[in-house]
Amino acid sequence: MTLATTGVLFFGSYEPLGAAMASVTGLYWYFGIKDMAQTTSSIRRNFPLLGNLRFILESLRPEIRQYFIESNQEATPFSRQNRTIVYQRAKGSPDTAPFGTHKHVYGHGYRFAAHSMWPTDVPQTNQRVTIGGPECSQPYSASLLNVSAMSYGALSENAVLALNAAAAKGNFYHNTGEGGMSKFHLEPGGGLVWNVGTGYFGCGSGDIVRRFDSAMFSENAMRPQCKMIEIKLSQGAKPGHGGLLPKAKVTRAIAEAR
Repeated sequence: MTLATTGVLFFGSYEPLGAAMASVTGLYWYFGIKDMAQTTSSIRRNFPLLGNLRFILESLRPEIRQYFIESNQEATPFSRQNRTIVYQRAKGSPDTAPFGTHKHVYGHGYRFAAHSMWPTDVPQTNQRVTIGGPECSQPYSASLLNVSAMSYGALSENAVLALNAAAAKGNFYHNTGEGGMSKFHLEPGGGLVWNVGTGYFGCGSGDIVRRFDSAMFSENAMRPQCKMIEIKLSQGAKPGHGGLLPKAKVTRAIAEAR
């Protein structure tokens, strides 16, 4: 008497269900006996058939963690957040996220400067750093805290005037950003770090292809407000490319500075 016949007898005249149950029973005993006979896995030998569930769940573990458990910054070598940015740029989709960073900047490993309610006297030697080696004819004594690079094209005239006036009053430098030295950078008299990028703003000429203009570069570099020159090799906020200023925002003053 076969298993199929046994199933048919047990379930009466309902042959499809009997055949299905007979097949399941046969597979159960086949894999169970096979697990007990093998000598490579103690889990499958001690727990025939049921031990296979452990290996099935283990094979699903990466997908379960990836889609349900791990955070956007946890995966290595590339987090889901970084991989999403690559996908967005490859498809030409916007890659900026609102509301700032999603990282835990107050967690362990992050450092930042905060105001103190009990300030202390810091020696003058610890407040500034000299930039320029022995061969530099005009070294610059820079403050430890300065105004970072922000182009005039991204800020208003009053903002640039206020930042440079503060730099002049506090004796720290003001980075022009890639947009070049505008008249608003020069007016208050604060020390400037002239940021020279791929657009050669303030030191380039040409209608279609901009070329480095050494005469224009020397003219701006010799200004008394220009304390240092920064060569921009890459863009920090937008890796791989700089910001683009829409044509509608290019005013006469912006064009003059660039």
